[in-house]
Amino acid sequence: MSYTYELENGQQLVIENDGGETLVSLSSGSESRQQNQATGFDSGKWSKMPTLFQLKEDLVLRLETKDGPQFIRVRRDSIQRMRSEPDLQAAEKLRLKKSDKAAGMTPMQPMKPLKGMEPIKPMRR
Repeated sequence: MSYTYELENGQQLVIENDGGETLVSLSSGSESRQQNQATGFDSGKWSKMPTLFQLKEDLVLRLETKDGPQFIRVRRDSIQRMRSEPDLQAAEKLRLKKSDKAAGMTPMQPMKPLKGMEPIKPMRR
């Protein structure tokens, strides 16, 4: 199960808990010309749904795990784990939507084998 949030600038934030890893991706652009940045964090399993906050120019993701709360900051095109709990008193709580979309990048299709070359014919004298 993953969660998404549509940003005002057309970007989409996708958050997913895969085993003990949290995957966060930020994508923008159209289907044919999409830019995607994905980052994984060793977080452990979530104990409840993540919470997303708008704090000034940053988005702050709060994850509840058995080891306690963890925080991830999304700023422009940067996704990083925060070392300490931010002050969220003035933050606006945003609504995440459940989604089937994967946070990781979609795998590339394998290349088709190249056709073999014909052997070079010997030169004539």
